[in-house]
Amino acid sequence: AIAPMPLKNILILFPLEHIAFSPTTLGIYDALSVHANVTIVCPKTNAFKVDNIGNRHIEYFNLNTGKQRKIKALPLFFLAKCKKRFSGSNHFNHLKIYDFVRYLEYKKAIKKISLTKYDEIISVDILMLVIVTGLQKRSSFLSLELNDNEIPILKSIKPSLIKAVVIQTQNRYNHIFGNQKHVTFFIQNAPVYKELAPCKKINNSIIFNGTATPWFGLYHALNFVKKYPNYSITFKGAISNNDFENVQINYTSLVNNKKINFNKKYVESCDMLAFMAQYEIGFCFYDLSYPNMNTYNYRSAPSGKMFAYLAAGVPIVANNLEGLKIIEDFEAGILINDFKPETIFDAINKIKTNYDFYKQNCIKAAKHYSFDNAVKSFTNFLIH
Repeated sequence: AIAPMPLKNILILFPLEHIAFSPTTLGIYDALSVHANVTIVCPKTNAFKVDNIGNRHIEYFNLNTGKQRKIKALPLFFLAKCKKRFSGSNHFNHLKIYDFVRYLEYKKAIKKISLTKYDEIISVDILMLVIVTGLQKRSSFLSLELNDNEIPILKSIKPSLIKAVVIQTQNRYNHIFGNQKHVTFFIQNAPVYKELAPCKKINNSIIFNGTATPWFGLYHALNFVKKYPNYSITFKGAISNNDFENVQINYTSLVNNKKINFNKKYVESCDMLAFMAQYEIGFCFYDLSYPNMNTYNYRSAPSGKMFAYLAAGVPIVANNLEGLKIIEDFEAGILINDFKPETIFDAINKIKTNYDFYKQNCIKAAKHYSFDNAVKSFTNFLIH
């Protein structure tokens, strides 16, 4: 008898602390783990706290936040010298000091990993890719967040060290690589579509999925409920300790009356959609008034929370951005041009006057972008 081939060992390097809220990364992990031994390595901080995320093999490393604060306090001319000295390249000149310090911390942590024991490496976002290829290891590149200040660093990478690119759209690929050619897979940050059991909607209920921060419209959502307290909102995901405390202080009566609810417990994606389906409306906001949001990344990115709402059959109110045009194309919700409570209220009313039409269009869009169909070609490529 022919002995079966040993399973491949695959490493996924994730750059941020909220791995529990990266469904694309976890979805790729789950798809690969059927055929391989998969490990996720990511940083651990106190900024976001979640419960366990299933039985996935995840290893954490600590970031030295004290070191970040010290380096940020150095004079600018000295920081410029530090960038070249510690990176060995002028390609890092565009990198903001926070990201540069983060890069140094990641590099220090990844050097401690025995990369040679892995048959395949997937680097999530640019800093991880630069570190791995800088160690002369070939890597597939999973692009989730695009930081324009990081793109120039890609010039320091030998193209042959990039095995494949996984990205959302051709436009985003062109923005990063221009005319450079790589094996490319287009995968949206969407869940696997499965028909859900019918459920009764909570009247006048809103779900805010994902990380609740000011630049993702946290306070716009809160102010809507403050103006229209006949609605209630549930925040499902991470929130920083500072914002959470601020909400408890400044929106006390709404919190006490259960008009504002926080649910930070991790829920597996297969159960998450059923949880979300009980809500009438989903919010998907990107506040471009914050400089860190007014970037190509957020203007062009098809949002993961948007795809989750679609799969749950929850019509969406979102702001009018290129990456969210799917909502308009499938008539699965309403795009708005400002975050005034009155504007949000009008959008919700428009949806509720023809609710079943918008709900069914959500399902059509979810079937079209189902994650399992999109990920097959990439997993086959890595495994075989």
